[in-house]
Parts: sequence; structure tokens; C-alpha cells
Amino acid sequence: MLNEYSDLTMSWNPIQLLDRMDTLAKTVQTTRRETPTTNTRLLNKLDRWLHDIKHIQDSLRRIEEDLIPKLEDILNVKFQNKEMVLVAMFQPSTKNVFLELETHYRRSDDDLLGQDGFAEMINLSEMAEVFALVGDAVISSAVLQHLWEPHLGDAGKITQKKAKIVSNEHMATLCDEWKLYEYRIHFDPGTPSKSEIEHDKGTLLEAIYGIIYIESGKFRSIIELVTHLINTP
Repeated sequence: MLNEYSDLTMSWNPIQLLDRMDTLAKTVQTTRRETPTTNTRLLNKLDRWLHDIKHIQDSLRRIEEDLIPKLEDILNVKFQNKEMVLVAMFQPSTKNVFLELETHYRRSDDDLLGQDGFAEMINLSEMAEVFALVGDAVISSAVLQHLWEPHLGDAGKITQKKAKIVSNEHMATLCDEWKLYEYRIHFDPGTPSKSEIEHDKGTLLEAIYGIIYIESGKFRSIIELVTHLINTP
């Protein structure tokens, strides 16, 4: 029954993330130049937006130049649409800056980012969660394939083994090995708890597996690649 999924196909429509980030940066810079020096409140807000946009752009550049080639080497895959990996690194805390920008610019130029452009930028972290949702499903099924035995004698034992392998704590270990957590794009305040960190690391790992499945459309590829997780101490 699991192999039925290998015949299903998913697709991703590029959202031109890098181009839209460039457009936002240039637009805010123009607004900054045109804003009177007496309007300190707006100037402070614009400076904060420019700082946040630059942080995101720098993070995207690091992911493109460092993380993606490293993952392709580790997994022996070639990401056809690298934008998916970029999106997968967005955390929920990035939403506010796009909400603020949308509020400020929607009246002056509805076409600033193209049709539904702001909505897509605001929902980047939700897109990342969808990748993780797909990854969660295929990882779980692939691990079960490896644990399957022709003569089942103890379903509880298999359930326990599977639960341990796909636990956030275990996935966090592989996430650390691939250094995914270091490349997440976020504006999280304070220090998260250990369980929150492990959850975020597990979600990042799931997203990468989800992207590989979406691109390949082959469940067999996940069965092969999930050995990285199974063999992680």
C-alpha cells in the first residue's frame, strides 16, 4: 500500500522570493530617501525594515552558497528548485515584518510584489510547515519500511522503534549534523526551551525530506535517504 505514494506527484510554483526581496529592499530605500528628516518615527521604522530585510537577504545568500551545496553533497541529490529550500528555512517570527510592510505599501502600490505577492511573503513560514508536513508523512512511512519484518511477532516493538527514530529529539541530532538550525531565518526573541528547539530542528529536517519527495515524486528515494536518520546514533 505504501508504494502507491510513489505514483503521486506534487509540484511547486516558484514565488520569485529573491526578486521580491530585492524589490522590497529598493522600495524601502527609496522611501527612506524621500522621507523628511523631521519624520523621525517613520525613519526609525524604515531603518528597522531595512535592517530586517538585509538580515533575510544575507541569510538567503548563505543558504544558497553554503547549505544547499552541502546538502546536495551529503544526500547525493540535486535540488531542481532551490527556492524551496530557501522557503523551508523561514520561521513564524518573520511574518510580522512582512505584515508591517504590506500595511504600509498596499495603498501606494498594489502591484509592488505582483498579484498576491505580500500574501505569499507573509505566509512563507506556513509554506515551510507544509514541506515539513509532507516530510513527516514520508519519513514515517519510509522508516516503517525499514523496520518491517516478514513475520511480525511484536507490533508494539516496531511501534516503539519507529517512535524513537522519528522523535524530535532524534531528528534534532541529524539536524545538528547537517547544521540546518544555524541557517533558519527568524527574529525570535529570548531563549527557547530545549523542547522548542528540538521541535524546530525536527521540523527543519522534515521539510528537507518533504522537498526531496515533492521534487522527485518517488517514495523510493525517501526510503533510501531515511537511512541517514535511522543510522544516526
